[in-house]
Amino acid sequence: MMPWLERPWQQLNTSFKAGRFHHAQLLAGLQGVGKLALAQRLADAILCENSLELLACGQCKSCALIAAQTHPDKLLVSSEGATIGVDEIRAIADFIYHSAQQGGNKVVIVHQAHKMTHSAANALLKTLEEPNAKRFLILTCDDVAQLPATIVSRCAKSNIALQSEQQVRAWLTQQLGDYGELPWINLFISQPLKIKHWFETGQVEQINQLFHSIETLNHTTDLSQCVELLVKSPELVNEMGRFVQWRINQALYNGADFSKMTVTQQALADFIKDHQQIPGLNLHLALLKLFTALKQALQ
Repeated sequence: MMPWLERPWQQLNTSFKAGRFHHAQLLAGLQGVGKLALAQRLADAILCENSLELLACGQCKSCALIAAQTHPDKLLVSSEGATIGVDEIRAIADFIYHSAQQGGNKVVIVHQAHKMTHSAANALLKTLEEPNAKRFLILTCDDVAQLPATIVSRCAKSNIALQSEQQVRAWLTQQLGDYGELPWINLFISQPLKIKHWFETGQVEQINQLFHSIETLNHTTDLSQCVELLVKSPELVNEMGRFVQWRINQALYNGADFSKMTVTQQALADFIKDHQQIPGLNLHLALLKLFTALKQALQ
């Protein structure tokens, strides 16, 4: 287990052993902090036939099925796209209301629950409002503000966060070896799994290119390569937003015109909102609009 997950696990384990473990758990925290890993650990322990606490034995039939990724009473709902639709959530009700094939508990993990559409959230709410014995839902969420309050209020919420930067750096060194002091590392130190993923998938060079483009940006900079990179790899748009926010902060620190930077800040907020909420957004045009605002502010 990642060291920063020990504390929330211990808290959840205490409630489990005391018989106070809620049927709906919400794990909230930044993307890349390990929420899914903790959710999987909890689900495996709940399904274990010999578990007296939130720790799977690794020896029973249920644990063998989990290891083979074939446990019939465990369901993971997630989406690589922008949303989780109502059909995926309705499938949860069908899954829960059928008898457990192993005769014990059934567990559903809804990964990145903030991606649920309005209709999907309403469908999940009905399931949350009618808890069944031996049925558990574990939700992960990057931003609780994007979840309906009615969903949040019906879950036991655990905040998943890092305890110390030193702990994270030691873990990254253990996982990656000498990963170097890249100039953008500190911006993502609270999301160590994201950093690890970039190194393991070879995306570090793209992140370096993106950071350099924003770091050196001025009113004459040609950002066509940056736009092309983001259009090809839209999963990096959030990282670009982080870099733009960093550049705005740097400019303000160095005495840039506050009113101009306020306009740029609003342009960034509008871009992020449009990217999250408008299906089929013309990313190329949206990026050009954002970068134009930033370049004008830096004149």
